[in-house]
Amino acid sequence: MKLSERRRAVLLAEQRLQIERGRWRTRWFSLQARLAPHRTALILGGGAASGFVAGLLPLRGFARVGSLMTSIVSFALRSPIGAMLFEGLTRAEGTDTKPDSSSP
Repeated sequence: MKLSERRRAVLLAEQRLQIERGRWRTRWFSLQARLAPHRTALILGGGAASGFVAGLLPLRGFARVGSLMTSIVSFALRSPIGAMLFEGLTRAEGTDTKPDSSSP
């Protein structure tokens, strides 16, 4: 394939992407406009439905998954990767992990 053919293919793909983005944006805004007056009812209904479904699910499997996730997180936090992640998170938040020398 020649360079000009590749560029043409990329341009066509970008045009198709822009068309689809416009379609999705139009659909999303129309759906959002229809659901906006019923926002509170949807939130309460969704919470009630998810609580009902969660009540029907078996607890043993979720307890095992929770235990596994806790073990993975605790292992990661004890490893050198955990220290790097913690330092990166604190820097991203704008907090400094070193004590302030000007405070008494």
